[in-house]
Amino acid sequence: MEAQVLIRVVPSYARGLPISPPPPRFELSAKPLFRSSPLRSTASRPAAASTEKPRASAIMEASGFDSEGREFKNAEEMWGEEIGKEGDVHKRKEWYRQGVGYWEGVEATADGVLGGYAHVNDADIKGSEAFLKMLLAERFPDGGRGRSLVALDCGSGIGRVTKNLLIRFFTEVDLLEPVSHFLEAARESLVPESGLAIENKTTNFFCVPLQEFTPDVGRYDVIWIQWCIGHLADDDFVSFFMRAK
Repeated sequence: MEAQVLIRVVPSYARGLPISPPPPRFELSAKPLFRSSPLRSTASRPAAASTEKPRASAIMEASGFDSEGREFKNAEEMWGEEIGKEGDVHKRKEWYRQGVGYWEGVEATADGVLGGYAHVNDADIKGSEAFLKMLLAERFPDGGRGRSLVALDCGSGIGRVTKNLLIRFFTEVDLLEPVSHFLEAARESLVPESGLAIENKTTNFFCVPLQEFTPDVGRYDVIWIQWCIGHLADDDFVSFFMRAK
């Protein structure tokens, strides 16, 4: 069975809901972040003096600053500073260690994992449910109803999305989270409740970083990634998707 990777990357507020935007988890990382700035013009003459279209490569070469005020010519230079060149294992490990270290200091509550924006939870789940229903309808004629489906919740935190959404649509949900006290809180909160069908359950709790996890081939119908993919360096991002496809 080929897994369908569904990615929940657009926060509910982006669709016009009247709520304040919560910062994604990666925006709260302990490490400096890259913030793009407008391109500086390298031409001394007015733009109207030339009819040539800007090159795609030039458009992508945006300079920017990290959260400590350091300037970088482009994202590649920023990543070189943060995780080093290829083969620099120590620097890469330090990047991920500090990222997890930040979240280890955050309380295992909805307000904690949402950066103080627990009030957006209901609106977020509502938007996520609409997104999931649309994609299940595209893949299955019956929208997945009556099927035995399995999901993986990546960066599951305290199990907020699993408990409020995924467990209602999937027979089994596995949780993947590198912060141990978040995962333990998820395990405690996901004990079957009255009214929840016995066949819907959380099966595995993996305390493993996303960049080190390899999904079992053919196990998952949906791999759900919400507000955590930005923790990964670009090559680890691509590598995970290759392993998950």
